[in-house]
Amino acid sequence: MSKSLVKILDFSVLPAAVLVVAKLLGILLVINIFNIAWSIRDYTGSIFAVTTVLNHDDVITVTAYSDLFMFVIIAIFFSGAVFRTIFLHSSHASEKVILSLAKRNLLNLLKDSYTVYTQASAWWIFMLLTNVIVWVNYLTGKSFLWIGISVTFTTILLTLILVVDVFREIEHIRKHPSKYQWS
Repeated sequence: MSKSLVKILDFSVLPAAVLVVAKLLGILLVINIFNIAWSIRDYTGSIFAVTTVLNHDDVITVTAYSDLFMFVIIAIFFSGAVFRTIFLHSSHASEKVILSLAKRNLLNLLKDSYTVYTQASAWWIFMLLTNVIVWVNYLTGKSFLWIGISVTFTTILLTLILVVDVFREIEHIRKHPSKYQWS
């Protein structure tokens, strides 16, 4: 396996955990906010011995809003990764930022291109996965169209911000190749 693929897999552990936890928290939050009655039924002769019981309208509400909650959490983390690529990138951090971080003994927040873009790629992949989940739920009748459109629009917007930074980095490499390690 290539070094980049291994690094993306390494950086994918946190996004995967955040995705699962955000979905579960979203479900619990929606159930509590909308006061949805639910119960657990035991099936002893089944592979899955326990299942939850909700009426159909409540399933739509829980699925739609927990998907939205899950996406918002993933988008926040992806935005943090994009913020890091733009402002805490060692190759083009401003002197003002470097001095400010040095005064607070936080220079370890500055990372190289490989690290910031690999982390951002891992979060981007999970944001795309969240999009797929939202659209599958919509197509199966368990979500709302406006959530799918909002999620897709936000994903496109955040992706464009990252792409602009990547092109800015490419231009910076062309102008200042000596600032980069090519090992």
